[in-house]
Amino acid sequence: MKWGSRPSDPEPEPPAVESPSPSRWSRSAKKPIEKAPSPTQSRPNIVSNVGLYKATFYSNIGSFFFGIAVGWSGSVERSVMEQHSYFFNLSAAEWNGVCILLTLGAALWCVPMGYMVRSCGCKRTILMQLLPNTLGWCLTAFAQSVYMLYAGRFVLGMCGGAHCVAVPIYNAEISTNIKRGAMSVLFQGACICGVLYSFTMSCFLELWLVNFLNLGVLTLGLLQILMPESPTYYVNRGNIARAEASLRYLRGKKYDTKKEIDHLMREPTASQQDVRQGPLRGFKYKKIRRSLARTLALAVLQKLCGALIFIFYAPNMLTCLKIQREYGSILAIGVTFGFILCILLVDRVGRRTLLISSSSVMVFMSIFLGLYFKIWMFMETEVLPWVALFCISVFVGAYTTGIGSLTWLLNVELIVPVMRPVGCAIACASNWLTAFCVVCWFASHEVKCQPYLFLLFAIIAVIILLFSLVYIPETKGLSSSKIQQKMGGIMNRPAAITFTSSSDSSDA
Repeated sequence: MKWGSRPSDPEPEPPAVESPSPSRWSRSAKKPIEKAPSPTQSRPNIVSNVGLYKATFYSNIGSFFFGIAVGWSGSVERSVMEQHSYFFNLSAAEWNGVCILLTLGAALWCVPMGYMVRSCGCKRTILMQLLPNTLGWCLTAFAQSVYMLYAGRFVLGMCGGAHCVAVPIYNAEISTNIKRGAMSVLFQGACICGVLYSFTMSCFLELWLVNFLNLGVLTLGLLQILMPESPTYYVNRGNIARAEASLRYLRGKKYDTKKEIDHLMREPTASQQDVRQGPLRGFKYKKIRRSLARTLALAVLQKLCGALIFIFYAPNMLTCLKIQREYGSILAIGVTFGFILCILLVDRVGRRTLLISSSSVMVFMSIFLGLYFKIWMFMETEVLPWVALFCISVFVGAYTTGIGSLTWLLNVELIVPVMRPVGCAIACASNWLTAFCVVCWFASHEVKCQPYLFLLFAIIAVIILLFSLVYIPETKGLSSSKIQQKMGGIMNRPAAITFTSSSDSSDA
């Protein structure tokens, strides 16, 4: 009891504990007062990539179908032309038309599919290709005339063009920045698997059975219903609830979507709002024209470098080397090893490094093959043809490691998100239009074993090397806005930029 207080007065309550001072020491205790953990510290953001892997697998089923169509012409040529597996005969010119129409269908269908991706989303665009894919294989399997075969190949090419536009965009939008490279190059890997599947089946089965088996494989496309639409698509349409559900599917149920959703919902800049009113408005911005020009150059160079010739006309190349066609599996080993190398290194050493190193290998292999067909081809030796086959295998492997796989990834990364559907569609259309011209030129000239053909491939590989050194920035692990800042011109010097991105948000 204090002095002067009345006996009936209650004891005063102890004073309330004040918040700790900057020294964080209390007078009554000689130990520091610990701060309460924040909600974000008590609940770490746990990411599970199982959903991401499943969605990537589902989306690339259509890419696998396109690979089957690409490899079909090279794998069944002997069956059609020599064994007359159809009820009608084809001339050499008509068979060249069968090969060419696939590329023409892909070239003509890319731009319409770009607008469809912009309005309907990637998932719906991918699912819509199931019906024309089935139609294309039905026309191919039940062809009663060369015109039915033409129609079937053209329709299959259209479906392939649609997948070239939609699948890389989808894979990039659902991936985190650190996994975007590996997930996006799987498009090329699925196409490679389709090509290898075609050549494998044609080695053991007759043509009619191969065609019916291809029709049966199309039922795998129903699995694409299970993949979610990309969160970016939902956010752009104001459907935040579905965007969060999509992110939880892709990142795991325990993933906190708030940070990524907030990033996607950032207030767009004036230039972004302008482009969203119509994609053609984007061409008045220098930054967009610059990025589109670089993707167009990559798309054209990819089809000019010669690997497409080895895929479409692999049996002819083996004939030139006087090697049995069954040994073409060596080329398959090179392609497979090249893709495995790409998927392992793309997010470790970066895109630019892979482009430079792979194009350097392509230069040396092309020079060696040119010398072989010029000097050593007519020498009576059994070793040199196998050395040339090994060099072709290394060439296609380097192509797959570099520009063959990375073109589809860089098409998406170099273009700002609001222009991606239309920009990637233009790049893909240019890519397949170049393929159409290359196959037409190659089919109309007897240059399959000419040394200057490989000299041309070497020159193009040098152009790829120099272009990568000067104009391609390193995009590994960067968001779209940071990539645009690095695209500053000569040697990719950073430049001031006002056009920012509202996508590629997650750094997890």
